[in-house]
Amino acid sequence: MKKLGFTTVIAGGLAAAVLGLAAPASAGIDHHTWLDQITNSASAPHVDTTVHQSR
Repeated sequence: MKKLGFTTVIAGGLAAAVLGLAAPASAGIDHHTWLDQITNSASAPHVDTTVHQSR
């Protein structure tokens, strides 16, 4: 009977570990899209860096 209880505890722990690791992995893709939508974005005009001849 002790072997059955020990096996049950091990199986329950493994099942909890699998479910605990699977949940964050499935939420990752939507989270990055959400972060891209709420973050600030800045833009700057292109600066002309060519050398000009002065007279």
